[in-house]
Parts: sequence; structure tokens; C-alpha cells
Amino acid sequence: MAYPIDSRALYIFVNTAESESFSQAAKSLHLSQPAVSRTIQSLEEELGCRLFDREGKNPSLTAIGREFLVLAKEILAGMEKARIDIENLKREGPKKIVFSTSSLSCQYFIPQIYREFQESFPDCLFSIIPANSPLAIELVEQKKVDFALSIKPIVPFEGLVMLELFQDEILFLVSSFHPLTRKKDISKKEIETAHYLIKNKNDTTFHIVERAFAEQSLYPKNFIELAETGSIKEMVKMGLGIGILPGWIAKEELKKGKLLSLSLIARPIIRKWVFVYRMGRKLSLLETTFLELCKQFFLKK
Repeated sequence: MAYPIDSRALYIFVNTAESESFSQAAKSLHLSQPAVSRTIQSLEEELGCRLFDREGKNPSLTAIGREFLVLAKEILAGMEKARIDIENLKREGPKKIVFSTSSLSCQYFIPQIYREFQESFPDCLFSIIPANSPLAIELVEQKKVDFALSIKPIVPFEGLVMLELFQDEILFLVSSFHPLTRKKDISKKEIETAHYLIKNKNDTTFHIVERAFAEQSLYPKNFIELAETGSIKEMVKMGLGIGILPGWIAKEELKKGKLLSLSLIARPIIRKWVFVYRMGRKLSLLETTFLELCKQFFLKK
């Protein structure tokens, strides 16, 4: 395993490169010249290449050394920015993040992400406005929230940045004794006359599913809206309809055979979860940290 390069070594390297002198770098850093030379030599050994040509009176950067100088400056600048950001946070006291996301997200995602976030920023408060994806995005546009976690809409929005976090697949879930599970081929009429259980017809997920049906000239009419995901699963288990839900919500039920997934259309129905904020707006350290925690969380999904 390769360990990160020591920031002290980077700082000595940059000073030596800019002064073009080991002795001058040592003087400005209040170090001995042998200490500077040893640090540079150790850095070269760690990287497996020469950074300086030592022929002549003054050391000069090699081609790789010149490239590394640019990278070293960027790394040191990033570390300094992080230090300043932390100092500012400490001076300014408690902070608040205001964002919008769905009740589903609040139930399944946010608690774990919030727990990790609190370890880094125990004084930061969350203010969450529950909303389906279209409304959450609208709240970002209206500057009523800092950002949103939502499903990516079919029609793109101008003036917003949408960073993809992960994708999931929408399934058509039924009980093991649903009549359609015994059918090898399900007819167009059976698909269109079936009863479907869904959370909200005004949500992005419904529009994605509706478009997937329409692409295959299928136009179901019977959609029953239920406020809670748990209610949908229970009604599906009772054989009262076809549940339209992401597969991960019913992972255990599918594994145990309590629920089955029907193939009603030819292609998978994929939706994308995104982190949405206004274009041109710089994310704060708190928001950037939250975004990174979201990415890490969804990588495990």
C-alpha cells in the first residue's frame, strides 16, 4: 500500500524548486541544507524518479520535476484552503444546511448519512423539507433550499447542476400467488387493465414508468396512489395489485420469495438519483462534505 506524500516534503520541494538553491531553501525554511537535501532525496526515492538535475552550481528541475511542481502547488493550495475553511467554521459557530428530498430518502438514506456527517460537524443542523422530486427541484430554483436530493427529471432544467449519485431499477412487484405469475406470456390487454400501486402520479418516477410503457405502445389506466411505500408493499403481498417500486426497497421480500418481479416491458426501467444545486453557486465545505458522504453511501447500495 502506498502512503500519501508528506505535506512537509511537498513544501520543501516547492521552496527548493522556486529558489533553485538547496541552501537558499534551507535558509528560508530555517532548516539545515543537509536536511533539505535528504528530504528531496527521500521524495525522489518515494516517487521513483529524479526531480532535480544536480549538475552545475544550482539544481534545476527535470521534465518530471516541472510537472510535479504544478501538482505539488495544487495539493498545498487545497490543504491551505481546507485549513482556512475549518478555521472560518470554528469562528462562525453553528451552521445549518437546508435541503429538500423525498420521504423515501428521509427514511432510507438520510439517517445514515447524517450520522456520519455529525461526526465531522457536530454543531451543524439539518433542516429538511420533504418533497417529491419535481417540487424539490422547484425549491432549489426558488432559492428556498440550498440543494436537493432527487430523481433526475426526464426534461432537463436550465440553470441547475445535477450531479449523479447512483442509479436504481424500478420493478413491477407482485405476490407469489398473483394470477399473472402463472402466465408465460402476458398480453397487452392484461398489462393495460391491471391495477398498479404507486406513490404519486405527479412524481418523476411515475413519468419515467409512463414513458417506458408508452415506448411499447402500452397505456395502463388503473393506478392507485398510496402515500407510504410500506402500504404499497403490504397491498402487493395481499395480491391487491402490482407495486411499482425500486428493487432495493423489496430486497428481502424478493430474496425470500414473498414478492416476485414481473417482466412487463422489454427493457429495464432505470432512474438516476442526483444532487441538485443552482448553477454558478459555490458549494460550502459543509455541502461538499455532505455530497461526498452521499457518494460514498450510494457506492455501497
